[in-house]
Amino acid sequence: MKLGNRCNSLPLLAIFLLLPHATRFVMDRQKVNIAVVEDNGMARINLRNHLMQMGFNKIACYSHGRELVKGMQQKHFDLILMDYHLGNNKNGVEVIHDINKTGLLKNVTCLIFVTSDRLPIIIGQIVDVHPDDLVVKPYTIRILEKTLLNCLKINMHCRPVLHLIDQQKWQKALEELDQIIKSNILPKSKTSLLKLRARLLLKLGRFEQATELYESVLAGSDKVIWAKWGVIHAQFLAGKGEVSEEILKDMLGAHLTNDKACEWLARISVGRKEYVKAEEYIDLISEGSLSTAATKLKTYLYQIQDKVEDAIDMLERKRMSNKHIREKYAELSLELARCYLYFAETKGKNERAKPIKVARFLIGSAGRHFLEEGLQLKKEYMNVLAYILEDNIEKANELLRESNINDLKNADITTMTDAVKAWVDVGDEMKAAQILFNCGEKIKQMEDLTDQSISDLLVSQREDDMGERRPRALKYNKQGLGLHSNRKYVEAVEYFYQAYILFPKESAFGLNLLQSLVEAELAEFSNIKTLRVFNELDKRDLNASNRKRLNEIGKKISLDKDRFIVTNEAQDNSHSINETDEFL
Repeated sequence: MKLGNRCNSLPLLAIFLLLPHATRFVMDRQKVNIAVVEDNGMARINLRNHLMQMGFNKIACYSHGRELVKGMQQKHFDLILMDYHLGNNKNGVEVIHDINKTGLLKNVTCLIFVTSDRLPIIIGQIVDVHPDDLVVKPYTIRILEKTLLNCLKINMHCRPVLHLIDQQKWQKALEELDQIIKSNILPKSKTSLLKLRARLLLKLGRFEQATELYESVLAGSDKVIWAKWGVIHAQFLAGKGEVSEEILKDMLGAHLTNDKACEWLARISVGRKEYVKAEEYIDLISEGSLSTAATKLKTYLYQIQDKVEDAIDMLERKRMSNKHIREKYAELSLELARCYLYFAETKGKNERAKPIKVARFLIGSAGRHFLEEGLQLKKEYMNVLAYILEDNIEKANELLRESNINDLKNADITTMTDAVKAWVDVGDEMKAAQILFNCGEKIKQMEDLTDQSISDLLVSQREDDMGERRPRALKYNKQGLGLHSNRKYVEAVEYFYQAYILFPKESAFGLNLLQSLVEAELAEFSNIKTLRVFNELDKRDLNASNRKRLNEIGKKISLDKDRFIVTNEAQDNSHSINETDEFL
């Protein structure tokens, strides 16, 4: 859970209730930047007027998520008031999911949902995105003001912690938070602080400690849903999927937990490659209630089991049921187009024309009436795949040579794996391997585990498309060794890098890359950083010889560590380092 800013028009008594040094944190209400997201024009005006009556005057109003994203790209918001229902657009929960993937929503921003819907399934969806609070309509101005000020107050005290989280400095954030908890300056906000502490423990890989924290909350009341989900998450990350599975099975059938429990159980089954079982769990969710992620997961489960026509039928139904929600309609159109391209690939060359034609129609119609960031890139790569299926490699290469199509920095995993397939099919495996490596790095940063499961499936599929990669990696490694023996360290880095991204499981490739980076005095190369490579290798279970070699490289880094620190990189490297000529 996040936390936010502060205001000045508080009663004097309220200010004195804050930290002894709280005056330095007090924020003038007139300086608080607020974003209101509400599709109903009259409700939007009323909410803005209520906020102005409270003393807030920096208020930006938006009618849907796309407008909010554009606003967030231009300035920082201290508080977002998000309505759940946004008319013929994605709902508030879906908007937050999308924004989280872009990294625009920082932890220092308060998020408060506003809804008139009291259905358990809707409340459950809102709770799942961890807002700071929820205001249910109809509300009084007093309740709204109390909710806002409470969230801003907590955020004010925890702002140093939240800044550290945004910088991914988990350990320092935990230390700061523990000081706040120990001081007991926010006794009424203990639940919010405990949630934040558990989240940091998970980030630090302290899964058992996180489990103990969640279980201590459940000891007070076994009906605290967030703590129950926390135990499931922590145990799953600790590699105890069977424990999570037993808890999840007890949550099936309940209005508030059934759908999420089914997604979780499907995810666990996918991890075990029990695809039939995963499909059975997803089938327990009514089709109309399938989230975007669950819909994609079900689609790929069908494809893995050679049920492409079932996937097409399901996506067509979902697409038509969302015809009036433009963004979802466009997304589902592209998913359906991708499915038709996959279907065409399973056919003989003389049977591909019809599914490719349908795919092209869907690609062309998706997003025709509005421009969504990233949508054009998706469409371009899918058009490349269509040309490849038509054996028009010349046209595919022509599109791939366009500069804008190669900027995948903000692309999602689906688009990136489409790019991998495109580059493999036109014969550039080196380019494909680099994108595939970047997919793995992006997956590590994912918060949503269903998205992570889908991404793992897609990456695994593309790895299969590339065939056996170790022989090619060995070839690049051998070329690198030749250059290294001639002391051409910078040139050697290029080949060791290719070997490493093609087959990262081979520790020798990583050690060769690291040693050449150090000898070439490079802090970074392409999209990798020298200290990150060291830290990644240090976490592995290396044999004695490789461990000794890593430590010797480490001694050399430690002699000139500043050379290898990249600006804004928070690397904590406390290991020893030196060089060795002990290449494989």
